[in-house]
Amino acid sequence: MKNVLLVGCTYGGDPIPDTTIDVLGLCRASIDKSRSAYALYEYDVIIINPQSYSHFMFGVATPHSESNSELWDLKAEDNRFDLDTAYDQYDRTQELSAALEQGTRVIWLMAREKHIKFFGRRSIYSGYANDVAKMVADSSILYEKKSRRLTTTDEVGEFLPYFDRLKSDGWGICLDTHGSHIDSFANTPEGYTLGGKVVVGSSQAWMLTPPTSQEATDVLVRCALGLDPTSVPRSAYHGVFLSHTSADKPFVRNLKARLEAQGVRDVWLDEAEILVGDSLTKKIDEGLRKTKYICVVLSAKSVKSPWVERELEIAIHREISTGEVVVLPLLYEQCDLPLFLVGKLYADFTSPDSYDEGVGKLLRRLKVS
Repeated sequence: MKNVLLVGCTYGGDPIPDTTIDVLGLCRASIDKSRSAYALYEYDVIIINPQSYSHFMFGVATPHSESNSELWDLKAEDNRFDLDTAYDQYDRTQELSAALEQGTRVIWLMAREKHIKFFGRRSIYSGYANDVAKMVADSSILYEKKSRRLTTTDEVGEFLPYFDRLKSDGWGICLDTHGSHIDSFANTPEGYTLGGKVVVGSSQAWMLTPPTSQEATDVLVRCALGLDPTSVPRSAYHGVFLSHTSADKPFVRNLKARLEAQGVRDVWLDEAEILVGDSLTKKIDEGLRKTKYICVVLSAKSVKSPWVERELEIAIHREISTGEVVVLPLLYEQCDLPLFLVGKLYADFTSPDSYDEGVGKLLRRLKVS
């Protein structure tokens, strides 16, 4: 049986045989036993993602995670949540050193610094519970970007599926390490580090760019367990018909490409399937029969389109007759929703910030259970 500790992230994939996964923090057990990790040398794999002080102390976000006065807010909530009371950095550092010496695989995820003046200047990197990892983070220049481009070397080893996943999901953080402290095996086109090995005494650990989706996190966990890349599952997805008006075609083409990059093989789009001489009506009916789900791209123009209206009528009939969810609304622009879709949960694509979340929500619905 292998024991995995996730600090600041969660696993949402299929159960992994002979593996237990804890999502806990590094706070003292005497402060919050239910959210405190066991001694770190009890784990075979540890992944630490200090997105906030709350994340590394309690394992997950709290209502204070986004606050610029997070440490003061935690103390105000409960005086025991004072950083120096709740987190014994020295003891957790000793535990992690012992864990590394016994062969525990430790992965630190890059994080944005969050300095807070709290009885002195505090650093989010204290959550790494290791002086070498903190030094790598402190001595590097962190860049926040939005990209899917990256290169890897042979040294990437078992983490190759993770970086392959980031080529479709994208990555957001990289480090200019000035060529020291970390042996990089994944890089940006301009040469910044996305992942590499970190030598800690006679042991080895890793520092990687954080995942940008739950699916990427799940792949990372399996890679960290040392599973052969071929054993990392590729999600299977149901086919989908994208119902839209021609005015929204650029958005739909981009969405089709994104879904296909994520592994959705059967994305039905009229311009890709209908050949010269085909009956438009017949081919659309065929596409609707071939796919399990019908995504209705909602915009000010699509809700007035007779073609979208006809496709929606077919979908409504199927949903009523089967009793299963068939119609998946995709909100591209704010508009008046058709009555049948009012009350349905939808994926939001109305802004760049919500686009990735919308894709993730859609993929979770399309995934074959």
